[in-house]
Amino acid sequence: MALTERDFALFESAAAPVREPLRPDPRTKPRRQPMRQVRPPREESMDSKKAKALVTWKRTLTTYAIVSAVGLCLFAMVQAGTEYHRAMTQQQRLQVQLAREEQRNISYRTQIERKFSLEIIQDIAISQFHMVPVEGGRVTYLNIPRGDQLLD
Repeated sequence: MALTERDFALFESAAAPVREPLRPDPRTKPRRQPMRQVRPPREESMDSKKAKALVTWKRTLTTYAIVSAVGLCLFAMVQAGTEYHRAMTQQQRLQVQLAREEQRNISYRTQIERKFSLEIIQDIAISQFHMVPVEGGRVTYLNIPRGDQLLD
């Protein structure tokens, strides 16, 4: 069985009527609040002061140690990065120099081939020096101690 509003109609409301707050008269001075008494701080014992100082000192040292370790790690990372960058730059510079030297080596080889190629030497001998190639193994040996001789 559920209760309805009719069941509660016999009871009064317990809430007090709401009053508007009184506005102070602008002609009167506001009242000063009475001063509260300030209690003097409790005296701490020397042992508790030393214990607090020790805890504070340990926290400070721990903080400095952590900050120093993090700073050292960051410095090491930056140093490693710069060394890596420096090594990569040096490697690129050496790669460029190696490619340049390989090109020079190729040009030197072609120059050597031009100077010592038998076809080129034969062409220069025939065209510039008007030399004739040896035919069929026609070689004549001179024997100087026998004196002057007529050569065929």
